[in-house]
Amino acid sequence: MKTTFPSLFSKSIALAVVLGVTLTSGFLHAAEQDEGTLIGRLKDSKLSLATGIAQAEKENGVAISAKFEMEGEALNLSVYAARAGLGQDSEHNVLIELAGDAAQSPWKPETEVFEDKKHLTRSAAQLTLVQLAKLSLADAIKKAEATQPGTVYSITPAMKDGDPIFNVKIATATGESVGAVVNGRTGAVSK
Repeated sequence: MKTTFPSLFSKSIALAVVLGVTLTSGFLHAAEQDEGTLIGRLKDSKLSLATGIAQAEKENGVAISAKFEMEGEALNLSVYAARAGLGQDSEHNVLIELAGDAAQSPWKPETEVFEDKKHLTRSAAQLTLVQLAKLSLADAIKKAEATQPGTVYSITPAMKDGDPIFNVKIATATGESVGAVVNGRTGAVSK
């Protein structure tokens, strides 16, 4: 039987779709497992996300995002900051990451000055969003904690309906991850 090009093409597309769905499912499952591992390890941290942000801001400008994450087997705290503060745009700022083992006391982060396109783009966007907001990361964390008990483990600025927002992830006492969205202008919290 002769196979035509359109038939081979259709089979190739079908195989690609099945493979894509399978790989995506695997990646999503791995991400869920990683988040579950992270949430389970938050109890090992010697500081809260808000405390880590405050420590980072003492000598390193204003924090523009922060999160706990797994680095291999270690619980890591990462804080992005703008050294020159909110008064300078990203072109005239120094955008950095402070990252280190959150299970150590005191937290002794290493500092990376961003020079690569990926990190500069991400941190420049985050700086702009925090500049547009009326709330700091610490303010947004307090708002989220007031509406959802648990441990805040991630805060990232974004834009929604023309307003700067903060996407906040909170680990509940039962080990689930709950999201809260804090409007950066009004302070209103939604889920």
